[in-house]
Amino acid sequence: MNSIEKFFLPPCPVSELPQELVSSGERPVLHLLRRDLEHLYLKENSFGPDGNDKHKAPYLAAMGILTGIDMMAKFYNDSGRPGVIFKRFLQEVCGVSYAEAKFAWEFRNALHHSYSLDLGILSNTVFTTEVANVHWYSVRNGEHRVTLWGLKRFFFAAIEKYKVLLASNSGLRDKFEQHYVKSGRIYVTSHEKRPA
Repeated sequence: MNSIEKFFLPPCPVSELPQELVSSGERPVLHLLRRDLEHLYLKENSFGPDGNDKHKAPYLAAMGILTGIDMMAKFYNDSGRPGVIFKRFLQEVCGVSYAEAKFAWEFRNALHHSYSLDLGILSNTVFTTEVANVHWYSVRNGEHRVTLWGLKRFFFAAIEKYKVLLASNSGLRDKFEQHYVKSGRIYVTSHEKRPA
């Protein structure tokens, strides 16, 4: 497996990992994040709870999604300040407007740094788990609405768009490879393993 295949590996139990990863103990960090997110927002192909399966931690799920976007943004282009890196990825890879990218950065900071939506700029923000097939972010009558299920869909779309971009751009692949070796994997074996 190449590093791109490893990095974008969907969540699965350890018993279903490719033998190469099992024997080496290597775990791609995006794979681990996606696996952990399934414990918070249901399986990746579920976009709303059913009678037997409820989301367990929507707040942490939103933080995890934004962490995944942040991670991909750094792999994409890590030059500049963190906010610039994050917003650039959203605009250039995901095709969102500057206003939406700016809001996403502010929403990320509110969750990660104040552990709430209590930032002045987000005073009229509602975070909801209502099940609706809508975009992750909308503004109505001055109220900013973020829906967990829309954010989850947006995250998977970002993953796919970044993968497509990597497949078609050798310069981006080279950058990706450098980041993968530095920060795209961890080792979880009981004996000491170091990246080659």
